[in-house]
Amino acid sequence: MGLAASQARFLAITSRKANCEFQSMQIAQNKLSVTRDLSEISEDYQNAMNQTKLVWDYNGTGDDVYGLSYDILMSSPTVLNNFNPYLITTRTGSVVLNPQYAAAARAAGVLENGSERSEAGFQKFLNALVVNGVLPQTTVTSIQEAIRDQGIYNVNAGYGAEPLSKNEVFATNIVGLAHRVRNNTFLDGITLSDSKTAASSFKVSVNGSMKNTTQASELTLKDLLENDVVFMYTMADNANGSDSNTDTAEQSGVDTLNTTVKNVFENIYDALCNAMDTNDPIVKSALAKAKYYVENDFLKTDNSTLPHSSQTKDTTTALNNAVDLANQYNSYVIGDSKGKKNNDTVAISLSNLTSYFLTMFDAMYEGYANTAYSTSIKVEDSYYVTDDPMYNYILSSEDTVNSDTLVKADYYMQIYNNICANGWTENNKIDQDEEYLEALLKNGTYFISSLGEDGYFYQGRYNETECVIEVKDEDAIAQAEAEYTAMKSKLTYKEEQLDLDLQNLDAEISSLTTEYDTVKGLIDKSVEKTFNMFQ
Repeated sequence: MGLAASQARFLAITSRKANCEFQSMQIAQNKLSVTRDLSEISEDYQNAMNQTKLVWDYNGTGDDVYGLSYDILMSSPTVLNNFNPYLITTRTGSVVLNPQYAAAARAAGVLENGSERSEAGFQKFLNALVVNGVLPQTTVTSIQEAIRDQGIYNVNAGYGAEPLSKNEVFATNIVGLAHRVRNNTFLDGITLSDSKTAASSFKVSVNGSMKNTTQASELTLKDLLENDVVFMYTMADNANGSDSNTDTAEQSGVDTLNTTVKNVFENIYDALCNAMDTNDPIVKSALAKAKYYVENDFLKTDNSTLPHSSQTKDTTTALNNAVDLANQYNSYVIGDSKGKKNNDTVAISLSNLTSYFLTMFDAMYEGYANTAYSTSIKVEDSYYVTDDPMYNYILSSEDTVNSDTLVKADYYMQIYNNICANGWTENNKIDQDEEYLEALLKNGTYFISSLGEDGYFYQGRYNETECVIEVKDEDAIAQAEAEYTAMKSKLTYKEEQLDLDLQNLDAEISSLTTEYDTVKGLIDKSVEKTFNMFQ
């Protein structure tokens, strides 16, 4: 190779080697950038693992929680806020209102720094809530009529007046439930027969012993649950002397007893509804569903499917057989007699009916999740909730206000009186963005004011409010984990590609270095040879 050619080749190798080294340096910088990105997403992921959110736990169990929102806190009275508003307030105590409430405050003449409380102002406030879509006109009309007729406007509601008990509940076992409805009797007013063998009459047996009219009419829930109470109807022979145990006659007897039993059950149902917390929509729904199952399953009246005792020619034996059979089944039963002047007896256990109802209530309340209790056509195959003396029922306070009009009136009086006394400020995002509300509560911009036992509202941090709890934000954590996994995979792939590119460049630089040294050696030898020729 000539000196000129070697020199050209040397310059080309030098240029290519410099370019490769520059690319290698760029790749190294990119790898540093990837490392920084990996570090950042790891840090973000670790932070996300600690993310929390605020939830509303209205009954303190941790089982029924809701996202914290303006609607739950103070938009309308519900079982979730115990029918009292939880006011969002500023550091100075001003009530934070959404646009609808703010418009109502303006219409009522309430200044942002507060105004004098008055019945006329409250009436304007209510009317403006209708105009702004917060309340229906029917609700406001009922409140205004109660103000006019009953004088219920309370200028100190939520500002020093004794708080109304609206949804206080407590739990009690079967003994407490029975005690709660101890004054309710269920057979009072029903014409009963004092004769064990009298035909065409209703009779009552308690633990196998026949009761007279007075004794039967005094039976309470406690008696039904602690004893075997059987209600029965003994059929007379037909007028033409034919037996009462024909299919048609027996079906007629079942239908006759069923008509009366439905009335008895209605009394039991009403008594239990009055005792339990029917302000809780879950309890109310479970009671209604349990009633449906009793009426459609327990009180089936198809004679062809009902348990019958062995036939007997003795009326008293047929009656006793009916009592024994009724204690064994969750249905109507028939004590079978045979022959003229002998009478069939149709019977049903009111004790089993009550236990069946309460067990179905438990299943409906738990959403079929509770498998500890079960019912079957046979009592021996059933396990009633009433068999567990420690099972708790949710009851309502006897002092609870159950007038829907009074509950709502007091709720809106509390809001009106507080915005008058403490002033108000408008925030048009407060009811639209739960994350926005949560952020303002967490950073101390806003507070929650709740009703105290003395009738005043007291301001506190979100973590000082009994129904607000801070929990891990599982949704945000899952989303952050998915984003971290995707980004890490992407950056790892990029890093692997950069490593591969760097390896190729290193190999090329090594090859160019070898060639560089070779060409440089040739040039050096050519120069040396040329100088030697002219020495």
